[in-house]
Amino acid sequence: MPVRSAVNSHTFEATTPSDREIVLTRLFDAPRRLVFDAMTKPEHVRRWWGALDEEHSVTVCEIDLRPGGAWRFVGRGPEGEFPAFYGTYREIAPPERVVFTEVFEPYPDVESVVTSVFTEEGAKTRLTVTCLYPSLDVRDMVLETGMTTGAGTSYDRLEDLVGELQRS
Repeated sequence: MPVRSAVNSHTFEATTPSDREIVLTRLFDAPRRLVFDAMTKPEHVRRWWGALDEEHSVTVCEIDLRPGGAWRFVGRGPEGEFPAFYGTYREIAPPERVVFTEVFEPYPDVESVVTSVFTEEGAKTRLTVTCLYPSLDVRDMVLETGMTTGAGTSYDRLEDLVGELQRS
């Protein structure tokens, strides 16, 4: 998918409401069900997750979308394959909410909990993602990786994807 400036890029916001949380919000110009599907179906996730530019892709995208089901994503960039992100789904309430654990493969003992809430705003959808980390140190380490910049870019690709899905 070509990289371009997505319609709602300016609505992306990353905040740290507590010393263990990062909250990401973004408005998408698409119905809630479509945004939910784009974030939970492997054929869609492969097209936006970690898609920082044309040189990045998802080589593994496994999703068993049910409470207790596992997920695992592996990305590839110009320098090769990245370590996996993986976890387990705790709660799924389509198209309103998904809660899952997240682990970055090099740190298998560091588990975060991610809660994604999809809120209708007219014909648009507001996504609010709350990442809860085990400590301030872990949260700050994640922030130092450029996670918020990467998330903003990935959400732009997600915006492109849901636009394309609506047109087809």
